[in-house]
Amino acid sequence: MAKNTTGAIISALITLVIFVGIPYVAPSYLSPEIMTMATEYGFDLPSLFNQMMMIGAVTATLTLVKGFVDETSIISLLVTIAQNLSSLMFTVILLGAGNIMSMGLTEFTIEEAGVTSLIRMDLRVFIYFTFGTIGLKVIQSYLEWIEAKRAGAPPGRIAA
Repeated sequence: MAKNTTGAIISALITLVIFVGIPYVAPSYLSPEIMTMATEYGFDLPSLFNQMMMIGAVTATLTLVKGFVDETSIISLLVTIAQNLSSLMFTVILLGAGNIMSMGLTEFTIEEAGVTSLIRMDLRVFIYFTFGTIGLKVIQSYLEWIEAKRAGAPPGRIAA
């Protein structure tokens, strides 16, 4: 195996353990009281864990695929862009507290002793920064791909 593929396999396994394995076993370590309290407050922990596991599986797969393709191929560019987009999705899910449609505007309703409190966290500015950052990372990925194609072209030939 080449150095790149070995690193990709190790990276994919680490990603799989962190973003799939931990969210899979985390609910069994949380007490039922915490799960009940989170549900009462409108925080859907099982949905958050499921979404994290899906994004983690996709990211691990993309990392593995990227390790086996040539960096000058169009597949490498598409995989890199998909990795950036999965990073964006992960951030949106995390800041939206498991509700991807909220886009960072998270609300919790807490009822205690006849008093109802509404907690609203507006984290959309972080979502906007993330969109900008991911947009710049996509441009960077494209420019690095173009540079890799030029470096991989035979001497005297200009890569398209």
